[in-house]
Amino acid sequence: MSITIREVTAENFIDAIRLQPTHEQQRFVASNAASIAQSKFDTFLECYGIYNGDTMVGFSAFGKNPDDGEAWIARHMVGAEHQRQGHGRAGLLAIIEHMRRTYECSAIFLDVGPTNTAAIALYEQAGFVETGETQGEGKVYRLDLA
Repeated sequence: MSITIREVTAENFIDAIRLQPTHEQQRFVASNAASIAQSKFDTFLECYGIYNGDTMVGFSAFGKNPDDGEAWIARHMVGAEHQRQGHGRAGLLAIIEHMRRTYECSAIFLDVGPTNTAAIALYEQAGFVETGETQGEGKVYRLDLA
């Protein structure tokens, strides 16, 4: 497995849109198309494909909010047919490293639905810790990079 991340562009956005989580997971994450559209209005939001070799296996949207300077992962998903192969974890670690270098941030935040146990396990294994805060219905997690 050779995991890399690449910005979503005119050349690969259809691949990103075609990636779908499992039917059961659809209630936990916005569609990739909605995330790409949101990035056109929330211009700090960046969309990246997660690749295994030349195949897009996942998608992530993240950014550094200009209002408070905090770095957030807004979306992170792996296509249903690519799950349970380590792509989610490897992709998350690649995104974290990219954010650390690009944003020079000391922490990364994300929120996750309280019943999304698979995502919570993934994030906790990567070092994210629940803050006790909420954003909408999601629990906020923080990864300290210092």
